[in-house]
Amino acid sequence: MTSSLTVRRIPLLGALIAMQLILGSLLSIKLLLTKISFAFIIIGLTARLFSPLVTAGSSAISSLLGMLLFPKFTFFPGFILTAFLTGLVFGYAFQHQTSLTRVLVANFIVVFILNLFLNSLWLHLMYLTPWSVLLTTRMIQEVITYVCYSVILIALFKIPILNQLTARFK
Repeated sequence: MTSSLTVRRIPLLGALIAMQLILGSLLSIKLLLTKISFAFIIIGLTARLFSPLVTAGSSAISSLLGMLLFPKFTFFPGFILTAFLTGLVFGYAFQHQTSLTRVLVANFIVVFILNLFLNSLWLHLMYLTPWSVLLTTRMIQEVITYVCYSVILIALFKIPILNQLTARFK
């Protein structure tokens, strides 16, 4: 990798982290036991442009900055782990190519394993909320989230100009 390419990638990564922070913290909807955010769009774009570890690290940094700058609930490091794993899953799924299968599988892992079960575990540890309440209230929201994530990412990855720009930037 040439130094001029590296110099162009660092500011882009900073801008993507800032956009993820804005979409994840400022423009998100916080409900009692869940948060609806559009930061996944930026994580998907980051995964197209950078390696899985860079994507995971930028997701974790954005989550940490969001918790520190715009606290909406008690700080808990488990949510940073979930953000890291989300970036890692998207990074490995979208690193070389994006297909319908990759989008659906990555979204399934993120929504139903990380968001539903892992974040429910963090909420259970923080607030001692019973599992039955957590899973039943969050399951409906996560099914809707899965459909929305999938439709938006499939549409996003079909935009020709975005595909040309990401291919040229790599």
